[in-house]
Amino acid sequence: MADGFVLEIPEQVGLAVATERKPQAGTQAWPAGTRIVSADSHMLESDLWVDRYPAHLKDQAPRMVFKDGGWDLSIGERSMTPPALAVALCNALECYPGLTDLSARIADLDIEGVEKELIFPQRLFGLMMFGEIENKEHVFGAYNEHIGQVCAQSNGRCYPVMIPSYWDPEAAADSVARCAELGARCLMVPIKPGKFADGRTIQYNHPRMDPLWAAIERSGLPLAFHIGEAIPTAEPGAVGISVLTQMQGFRQNWAQLTFGGVFDRFPGLSVVFVEAGLARIPGMLHDADMIYNSFPTMVSPKLAHPPSWYWRAHCYATFMTDPVGLEMLHRIGPETVMWSSDYPHQESTFGYTRSAIEAVFKAVPVADAQKILGLTALNLFRMDA
Repeated sequence: MADGFVLEIPEQVGLAVATERKPQAGTQAWPAGTRIVSADSHMLESDLWVDRYPAHLKDQAPRMVFKDGGWDLSIGERSMTPPALAVALCNALECYPGLTDLSARIADLDIEGVEKELIFPQRLFGLMMFGEIENKEHVFGAYNEHIGQVCAQSNGRCYPVMIPSYWDPEAAADSVARCAELGARCLMVPIKPGKFADGRTIQYNHPRMDPLWAAIERSGLPLAFHIGEAIPTAEPGAVGISVLTQMQGFRQNWAQLTFGGVFDRFPGLSVVFVEAGLARIPGMLHDADMIYNSFPTMVSPKLAHPPSWYWRAHCYATFMTDPVGLEMLHRIGPETVMWSSDYPHQESTFGYTRSAIEAVFKAVPVADAQKILGLTALNLFRMDA
């Protein structure tokens, strides 16, 4: 067996950290009609909370402060960023100009040929991990206002993802409406949502969540789940273990929505599973159909369709590079797939984006590649509206 990587894009091998990369300039034109959209990119939050918090709660607001060589995110006296981790994040990606400076970011997009981006958070995932944090309404409400304002300054290049009141589904109608008013093009809820105020664990397949699904369905906005809610431990191999296990997929979330009958109750709901790739999906769909077929008297509620049907009717997945997944595209449907750069994360295509795009054109027919690389995202996230 060869002692080498199985990565199939030469420029992908031996990459420097994101802060040391350069955008990849173009050498050839893509087929006519091609539009390139990243369905998953990131911006670093600023110290955005304290000025948006009510006066009597300002001492409880998260603070994002650059100190001792890294960005420290804290609530009260509790830092969520160990100093060594903050420095490592700064050196690897968080101190790259494009993560905070809109003009620097757009300059990189222009070089790499990316027309538009859907913007997910950076450190907000850390606040989601602390599922019992107080003042969720203000934590996520302030972020939604901030990212809406930042993206509005991009002249149609960046579009915001916002967080509705998943912890309080009874308030979902107002929360989702507020996100739409602020310019949201997609909504996001955590993979692991924590608990309700009454101490019960939030389960997405419980009828208590139906007001949230109803509000999202009425809005016409897609819903996203995004990996990134796991903190590496200090044990050997922590980063590799953490990232690899997160990228194995969203089986629990998809199963809750499918087997729990959420898609049957809310047929207009669209859900995007972000950054876990494509290769995992065919096996998941096969296993779901096998389970439903094998336990006809035990799986409840009775679904209107086989579980795999709901993938093409309701679901999408994003990837950066995934040669195995593209080989199995016929099993999941090219219309359910969206490319992303993940700019400017360590695992992003930043520095070889054009090579990653060319790999899609080489793997699938042009019409399918153009859907994957931009046309589906433009339509789903209403980026031309």
